[in-house]
Amino acid sequence: MKRELALLRELQRREAEESTEYFIENFVYIEDRDSQELAIPFSLWQGQKQALGSIIKNRLNIILKARQLGITWLVLAYAVWQLVFKDGYMVVALSRGEEEAKELVRRVGFILKHLPLHWGIDYTPTASQVTINRPNGEPSVFKSFTAAADSGRSFTANLVILDEWAFQQWAREIWKAAYPTINRPTGGKLIGLSTIERGTLFEDIWQGSKKGENNFNRIFLGWDTDPRRTQAWYEQTKKDIGDDVLSEYPATEEEAFQVPGGAYFPEVKKAIHIQPVEPIMEHWYRYVCIDYGLDMLAAYWLYIDGKGHARVYRELHEPDLIVSAAVERILECNQGDRIYQYIAPPDLWNRNRDTGKSTAQLFREYGIHLSVASNDFEQGCLNMKEWLKPIAVKNEQTGDEYTTAKLTIDEGAAPELWHSLTNIQKDKRRTNVYAKEPHNLTHSVDGIRYFCASQPRIGKLAEKKSEKEYIFEFEKEGNDLALWS
Repeated sequence: MKRELALLRELQRREAEESTEYFIENFVYIEDRDSQELAIPFSLWQGQKQALGSIIKNRLNIILKARQLGITWLVLAYAVWQLVFKDGYMVVALSRGEEEAKELVRRVGFILKHLPLHWGIDYTPTASQVTINRPNGEPSVFKSFTAAADSGRSFTANLVILDEWAFQQWAREIWKAAYPTINRPTGGKLIGLSTIERGTLFEDIWQGSKKGENNFNRIFLGWDTDPRRTQAWYEQTKKDIGDDVLSEYPATEEEAFQVPGGAYFPEVKKAIHIQPVEPIMEHWYRYVCIDYGLDMLAAYWLYIDGKGHARVYRELHEPDLIVSAAVERILECNQGDRIYQYIAPPDLWNRNRDTGKSTAQLFREYGIHLSVASNDFEQGCLNMKEWLKPIAVKNEQTGDEYTTAKLTIDEGAAPELWHSLTNIQKDKRRTNVYAKEPHNLTHSVDGIRYFCASQPRIGKLAEKKSEKEYIFEFEKEGNDLALWS
């Protein structure tokens, strides 16, 4: 009898090693806090089975899902299957925060704890990782990190899990750094899962996959993936949370992108706001508007023509620059242009407690005199919409009418700005301003807002005077300092 039981157990273990689905449905337990028993068998719904099969077949996976469908448990169960049956297997998970990262480790430990004792799995859990120890082989490890700008450079993994990917602040930097770690000839695998958040890398990759611009496999799981959810349940949920049901419990992928609020700049259109490059007259006023922090320097070169129309003609978008390096990059990109003003946000005038100097002072010491922009966020947003508002004008030569705007962008000159303007959303609580999250979209938009909130000059630029003359004139007019490179 014991021999037969041992044989049966061995056959089951072999089948579990051969089939992920069999492993999960027969040996994985998950938490269900609505059940009398906290640990319940992971009986897969049909939608979960289809998602699992798709994950297994594809190397790069992006999962757009409704809330509370057990997909994180599913992905972790797949990871545990790899860890249990493969020597030296490395799984790295990235979460939006420290508590979320710890929770993933705890769940992995929960799954391992409830696997059959006779399998003899020896594992060591800590707050940030779980190690499966093998006396005669290499240990397999599950590590979980908080998503940070440099996270992608700190590991090499067989499987990378990006949990709540759309809500990770440093998603673009992480992806840029992490992709080479899984892009190996022998093959690494990535699973990114999230509910929707507009204007994010997650959305870009999803939409890019639809257009054939990347190799990601898309998996959508709507609210009815859970067969216990009825139409009556959905209607009640809709009454309870209103329009948020579209992002939290979408029925289709199209519905998922119809999130409340919507784009803050719906007026921005390529046919209107992207214009062919034209020669810049020497006498036109030129400006550089700057949004600066160690996380990102976003600088934009604009000129004002004789009719008061502004054109963005150059962009600098670069992270991890200390002040001296930032000034050096700006001057390098300036290419000798005569800049009338460098416009920057008021926070750059805050003094550092240790040095007693402000960032603006350091900019000046390294060669750029900054002028302070208005700090009125709401008015600045409204000013931007005025500058970007489509207007009808007539061609002076032909008399034909066409649509343009007071602020346009030279073709190919500012891709980061264009991406941000077309993706940034309304603030869900204050729809007259744009959302400050995701933060990666705000750098470029903030920079242009500082320009729009200032009072750029129209007309003919005077002959160049000495720096002392300009400093005297601008201070006399109430400015911080003259701005002339």
